[in-house]
Amino acid sequence: MKQRNLKLACIALSAFGMMPNIAVAESMFGCAGLETDTELPALEGKDGVFFRIKTDLRMNHPFSDQNVEFISELSQALAENGTTLIFVPIPTKSVTMPDYLPEEAALYGFDLGIATAVHDDILDRLNAAGVITVDAREAMMDAEEIPFFKADFHWSHIGARHTAEAIAEKIKGLPEYADLEHTPFETVEEGIEISFSGMRRDLQEHCVKTLPEAEIMTYSTTQTEDIDLGDGGLDLFGEDDLTVPIALLGTSFSDSPVNNFPGFIAQYTELEVVNYALTGGNQYGAMTSYLTSTEFQETRPRFLVWENPVYTNLAQYGDQPMRELIAAAGQTCTLPLEAQANEANTVVTVDLTDYDLGPEDTIFIDIHQLAGTSANFLFQSHDGLTRSKFIERGERQSRTGRFYMPLSGLWADGAASVDISTSGPFTSQPSVFACTTQTKEEI
Repeated sequence: MKQRNLKLACIALSAFGMMPNIAVAESMFGCAGLETDTELPALEGKDGVFFRIKTDLRMNHPFSDQNVEFISELSQALAENGTTLIFVPIPTKSVTMPDYLPEEAALYGFDLGIATAVHDDILDRLNAAGVITVDAREAMMDAEEIPFFKADFHWSHIGARHTAEAIAEKIKGLPEYADLEHTPFETVEEGIEISFSGMRRDLQEHCVKTLPEAEIMTYSTTQTEDIDLGDGGLDLFGEDDLTVPIALLGTSFSDSPVNNFPGFIAQYTELEVVNYALTGGNQYGAMTSYLTSTEFQETRPRFLVWENPVYTNLAQYGDQPMRELIAAAGQTCTLPLEAQANEANTVVTVDLTDYDLGPEDTIFIDIHQLAGTSANFLFQSHDGLTRSKFIERGERQSRTGRFYMPLSGLWADGAASVDISTSGPFTSQPSVFACTTQTKEEI
């Protein structure tokens, strides 16, 4: 019935000259009601490939000039302290596998030319701002097999491998690559596995026949030659102060145990890869956990690969997450602020009247313990007004005890003071600093 209604809609729209005459194909799996599902509206494409309407068919991905500027500032802050950022936007399934789109995708306004141009424009603007990027869409378009699972939005080992090759090519072309010791890695097949897919599970509820499983050849990558590291061995975060060649940050695309993405990067770059990606941590979970950690501060990587789906909005939570990353990546949080704790050790108060801090500056608090899921900053104006700004770490994020709050969005003359509290009492006196490019003499 659903297919019949869609056909009638197409015929009616075509009769009034509102759209070309589009023939709606019958479902290979007896699917109905996919388009109107409240949780996951989708379309069945060709050869059993499914596309999400809200994300895979979206063309106007939110990537403002402010986002470009923030990523550029992050790249510069990392570079100033020895780390090269490699930004990898993961393209949508539609621009990567356009031959499998159903014709009725046009009903939702999808235009491949526009969607591809939008994807390329994001890369062009980042490149123009000095950010090193990798075009994963172009890499996957050359794949010998489809790079995404048919009934899931994640890439398979095919997409992961081709993107890893493109990342390696980019890294090998940088002058700093030659300064690192290269070690051969070998990747071998481990056998076929079926990966769990929440998307396939949801789609299956609308279909009579069994949908394609997320079947995948699994691989393992191992180092083929030993590196002489002395008696202590490889201690990435110990006292040996060894450099992490590549840190991989991102989402479930990088964190998946079946696609061997970090292993392929290691193989093609001949560099050790430490994977800090986080499933279910949204666009900032992994980056915030890592950049605010002791591991990052004490042993910064030579290359930081940040994978992020292009359809996730980096401005979704305002400027705070990006500005926190920029502050954590740099070395500007050096101005100590005198903080007074209350008797219960639950709040520290900082008098800001003696500091000429502006909206471009950031307040950094370190509670010196691996705890704290949230931090509340209650600012007071010189006129007695208050404004609260809040940081909350997700359930899957690391508890680093470090929080960075930008001073944007306050009053024209700044704040007079701030009360800072975290989830739970302090076990020791927190340290509070201002992250600022101003000198002590200017302040």
